[in-house]
Amino acid sequence: MLRFADELRVLRVRKIGTIAAAAPGEPLVAESSGSDAAIIFVHLPKCGGTTLNRLIEWEYNPLRVFSIDPSFFRWSYCRLSRTPAERFARIRAFQGHMPFGLHKLLDRPCRYITVVREPTQREISSYYYARSRRLNPQHGMAMRMSLEEFVRAQPNTNVQTKMLSGLSCDYDFLGGQCTPEMLAAAKRNLARRFTLAGLTERFDEFLALSKILFGWKVRHLVDFNVTRSLQKRNDVAAAARDLIAERDRYDMELYDYAAGLFDRILDQHADAVRAEVENLGHARTLTRFESIYYRCASAARKAISRANSAFLTL
Repeated sequence: MLRFADELRVLRVRKIGTIAAAAPGEPLVAESSGSDAAIIFVHLPKCGGTTLNRLIEWEYNPLRVFSIDPSFFRWSYCRLSRTPAERFARIRAFQGHMPFGLHKLLDRPCRYITVVREPTQREISSYYYARSRRLNPQHGMAMRMSLEEFVRAQPNTNVQTKMLSGLSCDYDFLGGQCTPEMLAAAKRNLARRFTLAGLTERFDEFLALSKILFGWKVRHLVDFNVTRSLQKRNDVAAAARDLIAERDRYDMELYDYAAGLFDRILDQHADAVRAEVENLGHARTLTRFESIYYRCASAARKAISRANSAFLTL
């Protein structure tokens, strides 16, 4: 039986010292460690982050989780960035659609995490998500258009690279042109400032590493906001795949780089990861009643986190 009054988890982490430089291609961890370090989850759009948001709200007291508003994330992040750091002294985790760089606004150590996604599959997911949600602002457009037409109509490209680079400083941090300098900065940040950067396609392994590195429990696991009935990359017309590869060429290269880093950290914890992945299989085994309870309790914890986050930035 799940316990709704699941209080603040003690963040247990391995002692990892500050790293200032590394050989090319060598995976690094963020410079901060210890139980006082704040977790910053950079939630990249349509990369499976909603499930991780809900998990974070179980791993920590929801009153200690600051959540960027998912619908008005530009405005919400702007409010966050203008709020005095001392108001967040008791916050243990920050999550949401925001660019890399929040650590500059806080007065304590931070540990970054994120999940990146193969760009073609991310665009496919965005398209079918819009088609399946009548309240989505792009629903009507997605219903009228093919995947290729929908991709062409999107105003923003290479959003993963832009957000992870931390160089897109405008109010609309998804907009504008992506540059080689942004790609280089995103790679550098992934290698040197992110404790863990996972892959949507290997989400259970990412969670296994999160349990190992952060002491998370993940007693129960349910997927949230999943797009159903979407095509796989190889089933998409070649013209659409080529279009996405051209438009999101920096994200393509960044994904390959992130996959290499992910493989390296997996190799460092191979035996423990295998055991934890098996445990996650058990965490997914819920009765119908437990699943309903978990979803309802997760909705309540989400509401608490968002209400408190809004209060903190008044």
